[in-house]
Amino acid sequence: KKINSNMYSDFDGTLLRELEHIDSTGTVLSTFSNEGLEVLYKNQYRTVPVTGENSFLVNIGKLVDDLIDNKVPAVRHRVAEVDFDRYSVTYFLGPQFDADISRSMTGKLTDAGQKYTIFGEWIKDYLGAIELFYY
Repeated sequence: KKINSNMYSDFDGTLLRELEHIDSTGTVLSTFSNEGLEVLYKNQYRTVPVTGENSFLVNIGKLVDDLIDNKVPAVRHRVAEVDFDRYSVTYFLGPQFDADISRSMTGKLTDAGQKYTIFGEWIKDYLGAIELFYY
């Protein structure tokens, strides 16, 4: 059954179950046998293969990308609406709230570090911005 009937992509008009976004930190995800997850690659959304019962996906978020000097990119992704009950299990990873996020592993000032020093300050504003976007 469809959950959304009016949440469309600004990118290409696709009906979505989860809006397009880039995760904040790191995410471990199992989609089991449920399709719908899509990633933006070369300016086109592409279907991510399902994980099955015994595997998982690891997604790098914006902050991790920044902290490791953009060696592994954060990926914009979304969940397209499907006509069945879709479920997945997600585990979000992040540093301690008092972790210094102002410098990358090589000592460069991070994007986050231009305004914040510790993770707790950054994530509060990052998640607040997402919440305002959704609602």
